[in-house]
Amino acid sequence: MQNSEIARQFEELADLLEIQGANPFRLRAYRNAARTISGLSDSIQDIARNSPNELQELPGIGKDLAEKIVTIVETATLPQLEELKEEIPADVVRMLDIPGIGPKKVAFLFKELSIRSLDDLKAAAENGVIAEQKGFGKKTEQIILEGLEHLSQAGNRVRLADAKALSDEIIHDLGELDSVQNISEAGSCRRRKESVGDLDILVTSSRPNEVMDALQNHELVKAVLARGETKQRVRLNSGLELDLRVVPEESYGAALLYFTGSKEHNIVLRRRSQDRGLKLNEYGLFRDDTLVSGKTEEDVYQTLDLPWIPPELRENRMEFAAAEKNELPELIELKQIRGDLHMHTTATDGTASILEMAEGAKAKGYQYIAITDHSKRVTMANGLDAKRLRAHWKAIEKVQEKVSDIQILKGIECDILEDGSMDLPDDVLAEADWVIAVLHYGLKQPQKQVTQRLLNAIQNPHVSIIGHLTGRLIGKRPGADINYGEVLKAAADHGTMLEINAHPLRLDIDDIHAAKAKELGIPIVINTDAHSVRGLDVMQYGVYQARRAGLTKQEVANTRTWNQFRKLLKKSH
Repeated sequence: MQNSEIARQFEELADLLEIQGANPFRLRAYRNAARTISGLSDSIQDIARNSPNELQELPGIGKDLAEKIVTIVETATLPQLEELKEEIPADVVRMLDIPGIGPKKVAFLFKELSIRSLDDLKAAAENGVIAEQKGFGKKTEQIILEGLEHLSQAGNRVRLADAKALSDEIIHDLGELDSVQNISEAGSCRRRKESVGDLDILVTSSRPNEVMDALQNHELVKAVLARGETKQRVRLNSGLELDLRVVPEESYGAALLYFTGSKEHNIVLRRRSQDRGLKLNEYGLFRDDTLVSGKTEEDVYQTLDLPWIPPELRENRMEFAAAEKNELPELIELKQIRGDLHMHTTATDGTASILEMAEGAKAKGYQYIAITDHSKRVTMANGLDAKRLRAHWKAIEKVQEKVSDIQILKGIECDILEDGSMDLPDDVLAEADWVIAVLHYGLKQPQKQVTQRLLNAIQNPHVSIIGHLTGRLIGKRPGADINYGEVLKAAADHGTMLEINAHPLRLDIDDIHAAKAKELGIPIVINTDAHSVRGLDVMQYGVYQARRAGLTKQEVANTRTWNQFRKLLKKSH
């Protein structure tokens, strides 16, 4: 059982208890436990099984929580959580994903208005029932309706990081079977889309039934939905569905191409096949009834007079024109990243010290980092005012004296306030090595207003970069409605960099606008926004997003060496 799954159960328990109005200290204990577990580099399952007494040595984990962890590891669930799920419907918990609707309001809707589903909530909002309630009003009612619309659009899709972790584990375990020759993920997960609706795995095997039996009995599988001679559909414990297909070895490449998609990419390939008197399907590339190619993707593309196209680019945007000219970009790779310029410490809402974050980055081979704790507007994260920030920067300088072979920049994640001003005065920002300007609040302001806030920050001579441009949270909260054309042009004109925030919940900016930034020559920086040492590990997801945008090493600023990067540090220099 992965750390993220155990942490998720504690988060869910805290959510349910909060709806019930439980003691805030109790809630905080569960959430802190979830954060500790998520931030561990070691397997919490292995600790619980092999050295359970060591659990209580972890930050925030006492005897009661340690016992709960052992229970989850041994039984895959927590009785207290299951009991609460019986009392509080899943849709009621999903209401917490609506921005501006906290646990107290959700509890009121559930207990006082007997709203038990999202459909009930929508009906009550549309009929004006919610606006009549004390503490709600018309504005809250409108927020609820907009939030429900966003939830319906998100559907049952899950974030790439969660989907890929499940896919990777199953592929690893099935790949251990002697009867499996080839195995790969396919679908949107292989294309590294930011969210995934279901999983696809392709296999070549001499014993298909053995592979399907192994999947059926896998610990991540809850139920078998369908099974034939070469195809099996299962539902995982997470609710995500997975299709396993066992294909002939001579068709493996064609099947992998077909089931990876996208549909739009495959349509172009089929037309290209027809133009050459061929027929392309999941079984191969045929001339009449004769198989021409299909064993590998490279064979199929080559037969169609194309180089192999990386899965991340297969969206029928630019890949065919580039391939025909032999100008496919050499996409950025994780190993090319040399620095991480957005991370938090215990000075605000991080769980590790400056030194621990620096040592964690050094272990990844980075040459430089920026410590960028929150500015004062983010009160829930204990944001820094000017006095505390300057003291924090002095602490960074002291750590720098102790640490060699890595440059630690004195940074700040500074809010762009609702009135368009910066959260800290210019004389303070001028002292920073690295300033990330961000939107955290006022995301629902009209487009003109929120765009102007970004333009103000972009034009500020002390702002190095705009972080997580729209403020979106994938599947939970839409981003601000901004005028991308104005914002990207201003960034290009003023030499302000843009961030791809690698946190799987953000991946902001998206791939389409990152590609536009590339066209305009705007340097992109891929950052983790890490709040723990383990949080540094999500860099890969930012790289995936950059690859989908067609970015190369040259277009990502933090692939530069320290001596090269330092020349980009401040627009005012």
